[in-house]
Amino acid sequence: MPFWEYELQAETLCLGERVKGGLFRPCDTRAIRYSAVTGALRQHFGVVDLHAAGYFVTEGGYNQIGYLTYAPHDDAVGLSKLPLTIQFVANVLARVIVKTAGALPEAFELSMGAMKSQGFGRCRFRRTGDADMRIVRGRLLTRLPVHRQDEFAVKRVVSPIYGYLFEPTSFVSGEYVLSLFEGSQVYGPKCLVEEEDV
Repeated sequence: MPFWEYELQAETLCLGERVKGGLFRPCDTRAIRYSAVTGALRQHFGVVDLHAAGYFVTEGGYNQIGYLTYAPHDDAVGLSKLPLTIQFVANVLARVIVKTAGALPEAFELSMGAMKSQGFGRCRFRRTGDADMRIVRGRLLTRLPVHRQDEFAVKRVVSPIYGYLFEPTSFVSGEYVLSLFEGSQVYGPKCLVEEEDV
């Protein structure tokens, strides 16, 4: 299956998970994790055999961190609940690598992440060409489930940083799976690895 590189732009994006009962919802500010972008693309195109992951670029002026505090209103009792603070990324510019057997459009829009009802997460994708799949050693720029690293040609893990990502098992349920987080030292594709001198 071919690998495509897309540029992702959005006004605001919130890729975070709220801890149940927590009053602060942090956001991914460096990586576009596998679970978020793969799920959004599969739902948008209705394609199951699709894998994607990416990262926020570090160019100046993009990907500024912001915070929104709001209190959801409970219509049943007529009161506002405790206020929540949400971290988000504004003026988003990211790179997304997509692996799929079928052709995707050169450009498209979709909604991704949390707080979509508040106007967050309207993303514009534009294909920039084939992904650079040359194998290099360096720092992983995204988050991938360990059992999916072969999908992205990650050949060897030298020094892992582990965490967990949610992976859906159906439309209504899922499980957390062991994953490689950004910063892991790996041999992998140049499109997802920041090459470092050894």
